[in-house]
Amino acid sequence: MSTPVVTSRWAGNFDCSVCRRKRLMADEFSRNMIQKHRTNGVPLKCKQCTSKMEHEEREQAKRNANIRNNHNNNDNKNNGTTTTTTTNNNNDVTTQETRKCAGSCNQVLSQSEYNRNQWAKGEGKSRCRRCVEQSLQEEATQQQESRDAKIETARRKVEALKLNKTGTTKTTSQEIVAAESELAALQAEKVTGLKPIKLSSSGRGGRGRGRTAGRGSLRGGRR
Repeated sequence: MSTPVVTSRWAGNFDCSVCRRKRLMADEFSRNMIQKHRTNGVPLKCKQCTSKMEHEEREQAKRNANIRNNHNNNDNKNNGTTTTTTTNNNNDVTTQETRKCAGSCNQVLSQSEYNRNQWAKGEGKSRCRRCVEQSLQEEATQQQESRDAKIETARRKVEALKLNKTGTTKTTSQEIVAAESELAALQAEKVTGLKPIKLSSSGRGGRGRGRTAGRGSLRGGRR
């Protein structure tokens, strides 16, 4: 039996605009990112960079919140009050606004715990930075495991059919070719991110036989 395919040595045709890694496969990016790139030409950003940027933004938001809290506490001490917000400018008031996270944590968090895109989605739809980062990691892991499992299953199917070619219930060459085509399609999807297109048995658009019949009728009608 053949050894498993080492996909870590494969090369794709995608480049990350952040880390500048070249010739990456499609599974290095989220499906949404690939779709935006193909539709609107949005620069690609790999899953690793996306996760890293989310983490950095979350940490920066924490630092900014601590600075604001320290500043507000100092002002409150000077004014002899115990409020946790200040009305020096609109930004200070807005950043202390809270909202319940629609993600897995389900916590009530301040605006600083959300990125701009998530906060703009409104109440009941916004996910905090931590939940977004966790969701990206889980999605990447699930997609990778699912795709690799399908490739491995297809590979084993090809091997089993080839071994059974000389058995009591012989496998036909057509069955082996079909199984190999399925395996190749799954491997290509891993690299390109494009799902295979199934053509009809009569060819593209099913017009092949129609043309032949048409020519025959014309010839028969000639005098």
